[in-house]
Amino acid sequence: MRERPPVDHPLVRTHPVSGAKTLYIGNHASRILGIPEEKGDALLLELLEHATQPQFIYTHRWQDGDLVMWDNRCLLHRALANYEMAKHRRVLHRTVVTGTVPF
Repeated sequence: MRERPPVDHPLVRTHPVSGAKTLYIGNHASRILGIPEEKGDALLLELLEHATQPQFIYTHRWQDGDLVMWDNRCLLHRALANYEMAKHRRVLHRTVVTGTVPF
């Protein structure tokens, strides 16, 4: 908790370049300020179910030499064991850049 204290974020973010509105939800979203916990939990679940419908999902089919980059401000992501994990290393490099405050 000392190293990574909880932080409040908006539930809907506006991308600073495209202006697109995106949901900012996932495992890090634990509550919605101003809403009773039970109702907030139900709303977070409903939003997550909506956001993870098949038409909104991209699953990468890995090939040798692939490099995948994404903008964390705009998506949910999760690693799948859709490759031979014992045979291939999964190398991740995270880069964080400064930017705008979410709005």
